[in-house]
Parts: sequence; structure tokens; C-alpha cells
Amino acid sequence: MRRRRLLAAVGATTAVLAGCSAGSKSPSSAETPEPCTTARPDPVDTDGEMEPREYPERSDEWTAENVGPFLVAFEGTYRQHEILTAETTAYGHSASVEEVQQRDDGYRVELETNYYYEEETDRGTVHADSPLYRVVYLVADDRLRRAEGSAYGSTPDPADGETVACW
Repeated sequence: MRRRRLLAAVGATTAVLAGCSAGSKSPSSAETPEPCTTARPDPVDTDGEMEPREYPERSDEWTAENVGPFLVAFEGTYRQHEILTAETTAYGHSASVEEVQQRDDGYRVELETNYYYEEETDRGTVHADSPLYRVVYLVADDRLRRAEGSAYGSTPDPADGETVACW
């Protein structure tokens, strides 16, 4: 008889406490938000041949009108830093804003972009043109996320991308 009472008590306690130890999926006010760290290319020292661009300054307030031009400038700098070497003699970037979408977590912006660069080699100047890329940004209150895909493939999700700026 005691054994049945014990099993019944354990069963009832387990049912009452179910889910209590699993943790909450939403952050509580006592939890610390995830620290913001960036993963973006840094400029290299080019010995004066070609100066690295500066990343644009963040706007005090984001709007559907100013977020696109900011990201076109940001993407141009990001790409230049990605390909810039001491041998780079020319660089150009083109981007078009395909879609701006205001969401609860910020602005989601799709760009189509490509670039070219020239480098000096032992055999002379080499000119290279990139393919067309689709880049999607999420401009949030505290960070900027970037995801890249091809223009002809699926559209990337900025949630799967990298944080490229913190503010």
C-alpha cells in the first residue's frame, strides 16, 4: 500500500513540475542579451596604392528612405575590404536596392550587387568582374546582420548570416 502511495505521489509531482526545468524560450528581464560581436573584413595596408574606404556612419533614426542608401555604401566598403590587397589598383561597386521591408525587429533590405577590381601582377594588370550577388541585410536597433547568396538562387535569410556591425 505504501508503495502505491509513493508511486502516486511521484507521478503527481512529476506532472505538476513538467516543463519547469526545461527553461524558458523567451528571455526574462534578468537575462543578459547576447553580446554583439562582428565578423567583417578589415582593411589592409595597401602601401598607398589604393586607400581603403571607411564604413558609413549609422543613422540616428532608420527610415525606409535612408536604410537603402546606407546599405549600398556599407556593402561597397565591405566588398572593398574583402578583396583589397597591396596589389589592388582599381575597384568599383554597383548595387541596387531590390526591397525594403519594415519588420518588428528592424528593416530587412535586399540588394543585388556586383563589383570589379584590378591588380598588378608579374604579367601585367588583371581585371576581374564578379558575378551578380544577392545580399540581404537586417538593420536592427543594436546590430547589422548580413547574408549573401547568388542572384539566381534562393534569397538568403539574414538570421543565417553574420553580424557585421554593432551599435
